[in-house]
Amino acid sequence: MPVDRKSYEKADGLINKEDMVKLLKELVSIKSPFFEEAEIVDYLRGRLSYYNRLETKIHHFEEKKITGFKGENLVVRLPGKGGGPQMLINGHVDTVPLCDGWTVDPYEGLEKDGRFYGLGALDMKSGVVAAVFLLEALVEAGIELKGDILFTAVSDEEGPYGLGTHYTIVDGITDGSDYCIIPEPSAPFAPGSEKFPCVALGSRGTAVYYVKVKGKSAHGATPEKGINAVEDAARIITALTENLDLGNHPLLGPGTMCITNLRGGEKYLLVPEEASFTIYRHTVDGDADQALREVTDIVDTIKLDSEVDIKLRDLPHPDAYFLPWTIEESTSLVQSLKRGSREILNKEMKTAYFRSESDANHIAPRLKIPTVLFGPDGANFHAADEYVEIDTMVDTARLMLYTVMDLLS
Repeated sequence: MPVDRKSYEKADGLINKEDMVKLLKELVSIKSPFFEEAEIVDYLRGRLSYYNRLETKIHHFEEKKITGFKGENLVVRLPGKGGGPQMLINGHVDTVPLCDGWTVDPYEGLEKDGRFYGLGALDMKSGVVAAVFLLEALVEAGIELKGDILFTAVSDEEGPYGLGTHYTIVDGITDGSDYCIIPEPSAPFAPGSEKFPCVALGSRGTAVYYVKVKGKSAHGATPEKGINAVEDAARIITALTENLDLGNHPLLGPGTMCITNLRGGEKYLLVPEEASFTIYRHTVDGDADQALREVTDIVDTIKLDSEVDIKLRDLPHPDAYFLPWTIEESTSLVQSLKRGSREILNKEMKTAYFRSESDANHIAPRLKIPTVLFGPDGANFHAADEYVEIDTMVDTARLMLYTVMDLLS
């Protein structure tokens, strides 16, 4: 049904740019590298628990198999009157570790020329701010929707497994969700030079493998008496580069492979008896097991004297793959965002496909619900002098407000 403009404008008027920047500055000041999110989760709970209509709780989880990480997520529900769908809004509160090269204080932050600089400002504390102001605006405006809004402020998206979102799924926190918006910086992660507003309708998956090559040591002056593991590792890498079909999806584009962590031959004047490297693939179809078979099939065709062991990176749960996903542009979620962009911003919203993985790679394939990435614009994510364009943070909240009022009323 059409969005009631009077109600929308009442709530929209409560989405205040200066107040949003103030909250963003506060969140940036709280150091929250992955596996160290407790303080920022507690801060957000303290803020949102002020509102009686918001049901807030801390969701505790523990990953025992690999990391031993004991983490927490913030779960916030704005109950509806009943009879409507549930909107999941997911946002991660962690950042990557601090890198070198910053010219501003990464935790103090800096507002300048319409931008806010700081670690995590773009990826994705500004998106979290947008979600917070969406909830607060609805409550303060006294707007009741039919459906629920479920906001999960999660840990460990930047870590290796996306444990926060994984455990919201495993523990049933997200059950009953019908749509999902993740206010990640969708335009900066799109291929090319897309600008806000831009909605991502899918992304490639991820598969990571560890390769160990076992040769035989010998004196460097008599290499024929040994088996050079480094040379055989190079043969494997060459064969994979030349022969591995990485796929090409009509929407997601080509798959990619990146060889990292190549090691071996550190000992002086010895034929290397061991070598190892990591295969990092962005996949466009299938799962990690299928991708592993594609690699081993090629390695089996190479004549090697070394022993080769290839293993999929351990996963905390059998379902914890980062699977590729897409959503049809014709779905009501996408059409609502595009309609809101035209009506509220007088701009056509572009569509694109995310270049990397995110928590959407857990949510879309596992919950099997329409999911999009839609968030602010900026630059330098995972790099020095990261910044968000402040107006796009504000407009992210405004368009999410339009969409929840459209779909949940």
